[in-house]
Amino acid sequence: MGSRREVTRRLAGLLRAVNVGGRKLLSADLKQAAEAAGLARPQTLLASGNVVFETDLPAAEAAARLEARILEDLGLAADVMARDLAALEAVIAANPFPRQAKDEPSRLMAMFLSAEPQAGVEVLTDACAFGEEVRAGPGCLYVWFPAGAGTSKLSNVLIERRLKVRGTMRNWNTVGKLREMVAG
Repeated sequence: MGSRREVTRRLAGLLRAVNVGGRKLLSADLKQAAEAAGLARPQTLLASGNVVFETDLPAAEAAARLEARILEDLGLAADVMARDLAALEAVIAANPFPRQAKDEPSRLMAMFLSAEPQAGVEVLTDACAFGEEVRAGPGCLYVWFPAGAGTSKLSNVLIERRLKVRGTMRNWNTVGKLREMVAG
């Protein structure tokens, strides 16, 4: 008997650290890499490393294929976190900051993680100098930046180093748009 494949479904691929710090990835190149990785009907969202595609592969395998194609075709090492509709809806449903999501969604981030953190969010407390709040969620962290992310010491790199896990942040508006795209 052959290995059992999952049914074709839509996934969101969330790339880490692209189009920041000189690490450019054009949306057209991202779509082309997704197609070359065997991921069907890729669509990008914004110019910040978001691609929605169809596949029958498990999420982790689809993410690994996309990472490999981006590296091979474009020479760019970029972690990819893949999430299906159920995972995105779980993140939205568990949001501990509903008022902020409604009133100031650009200051509320979901940091999608590559694995379970090796430490609790309390190790980030001293970096929350401007009222930031961090809560753990399903496959993510929720980070509230009341003064905006640009002024905060609570950077992606600091969070990754202290929690010993890779991740990529998206603001709440983008999380909602990705959910809509994956829902099709």
